[in-house]
Amino acid sequence: MKRIMTVCGTGLGSSFLVEMNIQKILRELGKEQEFETCHSSVYEMSAMDADYFIVANDLKDSIPPVEHLIVLESLIDEDELREKLTTFLS
Repeated sequence: MKRIMTVCGTGLGSSFLVEMNIQKILRELGKEQEFETCHSSVYEMSAMDADYFIVANDLKDSIPPVEHLIVLESLIDEDELREKLTTFLS
């Protein structure tokens, strides 16, 4: 099972909101059994924690280099998340 991690400044608010939206989108795509989701702060995460990382544009330069990174312009725009996640996972 692959892991998707959302990352924000504190690892509480916005990363948890995005994680819930990811779970909803994965259910819509019928991929909820293929992926595990989690969230973390930018200071606690490491590149080994997940296969895919999702972060807001303002924090993209604060995380360590990762292979699969989705950068969001808006953490509350579910359409942007759905579009980028769907494209990335196909």
